[in-house]
Amino acid sequence: MRKILCILLLFSVVGFAAETVADNVAAPADSAATMSAPQETCGEFKSEIAHRDSLMAVADSSCSVEKDSLRAALNSEQAKTKNWEQSYETMKKSNETCARALSVSIEANEKSKEKEKQSKSQAAMMTSSSFMGGLAVGMLLFWLIFD
Repeated sequence: MRKILCILLLFSVVGFAAETVADNVAAPADSAATMSAPQETCGEFKSEIAHRDSLMAVADSSCSVEKDSLRAALNSEQAKTKNWEQSYETMKKSNETCARALSVSIEANEKSKEKEKQSKSQAAMMTSSSFMGGLAVGMLLFWLIFD
């Protein structure tokens, strides 16, 4: 876009220079005609400059809109990243807490199973020792009575 404007400006300057040289070389036929020619070229330059300035203003405004849009997108992505990092840290802490709770629960479960096995073995030993004690008392009584 800028290249096109520069080329237009260059052609207008070259055209103006060619008209000026042609006007200087040619004999002026009319003094009023020679005076109106610079005013016309000056008006053309002003209109071209106004047109160029309006195009530049449009380009600048579109660039500023694009820059603002990109800045808003960047801020949005930064906010999302911060939110994701916070979520990750929260999930990480929660996972660590759950892992600790699970290990404590497994440990307690193993201890309770171990205690249950010990109590079963003690109950079996008490039952067998009680039975053996009863047999021993019975045999003693049988020996004392029948002997």
